[in-house]
Amino acid sequence: LNIGMGDENFEGGDLAFWNLRGSSQEGKFVGQIHPRMGYALLHSGRHLHEVQEVTKGDRFAYIIWARSWGNTRGEVCPCCWLTRRQNTNQSKHQCICAPKWN
Repeated sequence: LNIGMGDENFEGGDLAFWNLRGSSQEGKFVGQIHPRMGYALLHSGRHLHEVQEVTKGDRFAYIIWARSWGNTRGEVCPCCWLTRRQNTNQSKHQCICAPKWN
């Protein structure tokens, strides 16, 4: 959940979306939206997205994350899953959350 906050007349700062991570269309640009102050936008955490540069004014967002306890999310650290980090004994990149993530 992404709630727009800040100046009503800020410029830039659009939220750009690409298709869902893990889908056959992953990485394909699907569009962008200019946040409206006081309104909320809800999207899947798997929806690849980024905020474009703010060129004038202030843009803030109040972000609330939620996740499923079933399927993959119940077995793998969400950060490791999103970055495709492989946590093995041979890996130099270990999950910073370790067993505490759940």
